[in-house]
Amino acid sequence: MRVRFTESAARNFDQSVEYLRTEAPTVVGDFAVSVAKAIFELLDHPYSAQETTHPGVRRKYIRRFRHSIFYTVDQPADELVILHIHHAARQWPWLGENNSQTDG
Repeated sequence: MRVRFTESAARNFDQSVEYLRTEAPTVVGDFAVSVAKAIFELLDHPYSAQETTHPGVRRKYIRRFRHSIFYTVDQPADELVILHIHHAARQWPWLGENNSQTDG
């Protein structure tokens, strides 16, 4: 199984890294490792994360950094598609205006 980030997910990740780089530079590396570790866990067990109310979308929570990885599993393409990476204080992606689950 492969991993593919949508444009939104890549942008979310970059924004989180940039925020941590300026506000908490000592943990930015740990954040990146935590995201990578969560994704590797999902590759081994893609259906292990919590289902959301949005059809086909699951949510893997990274407790230490209070971030959620929203993703789908594309069976025909054998892909884990990372849709968004959001901090817990933010709205879920599909609740805000102009957010598309399938961009990228």
